[in-house]
Amino acid sequence: MLVEAPQQVRLPDGRTLAFDDVGDPSGVPVLYLHGTPDSRLARHPDDAATAAAGVRLIAVDRPGAGDSDLHPGATLASLGEDLAHLLDALAVDRAALLGWSSGGLFALAAAAVLAERVLAVAVVGTLPPVEAYADASLVDALGPARRQVVDLAAEMVPADLAAELAPYLVPLPLSDELALEHVLSAAGEVGRAELAEVPGSAEQLARALQAAVRHGVRGVEQDLALQFEPGVDLAAIRSPVRCFHGSRDAGSPPEVGAWLSSHLRSSVLDLVPGGGHHLLFPRWRGILRALLRDGGSP
Repeated sequence: MLVEAPQQVRLPDGRTLAFDDVGDPSGVPVLYLHGTPDSRLARHPDDAATAAAGVRLIAVDRPGAGDSDLHPGATLASLGEDLAHLLDALAVDRAALLGWSSGGLFALAAAAVLAERVLAVAVVGTLPPVEAYADASLVDALGPARRQVVDLAAEMVPADLAAELAPYLVPLPLSDELALEHVLSAAGEVGRAELAEVPGSAEQLARALQAAVRHGVRGVEQDLALQFEPGVDLAAIRSPVRCFHGSRDAGSPPEVGAWLSSHLRSSVLDLVPGGGHHLLFPRWRGILRALLRDGGSP
């Protein structure tokens, strides 16, 4: 499948931020933030489903991923500044935020920066801020693989941890076949079943993975390092936040959503019984509709 080139906006410091603008052009604007290692393509494979939900989806390549330039001085908060410039360039006053996996962490950080410009936030299988790992009960709820990463983070500086983890997340060089194989293997049994509910979603994620490292793995390493940097100002988020968690998600169990709900001004934990980390795909329309309702749209 041929992937169309993204649109681009030039940021004040000269960097380029790449994005797809899909769905209903007159719909409610939703900024979509992908996971790690991923790109703007890591979304439902049928953009018509997004349009049917009444959403104009602005799917962003986070800095260093896909066709967006690396931000050498990136922080958890700096993406919010980039997104503010993107909204200005598109003449969009306010938008909702949707983040999947690590994209949820960045969506929360961006919401704190964008403040009143955010209608509502939905995070799906999100990673929590690093401060959450001080909660022993939350760490105990993590699956073995994620718990091992958290344990390593307590012993290593974020940059060193990121350099060690990146090769496991992105096997290079990536052929079409290897990318698909890696996506399916990483998804696990529950995730594969969720992807199977939406034809083309596994292949879409394989394309997203290939796009993520088109210009190398430095963006992946930076993304991983930022996940273990403190500084997400949850108290500054004034919009409603909905945390979607599957009961069988070992990487981001419901305890993550419960922790977030206890630290946010206005938050709902939306538990999906039997759901895994890839519930975003079979529940795409429902998640979008819930996000619009939370943001005040009918």
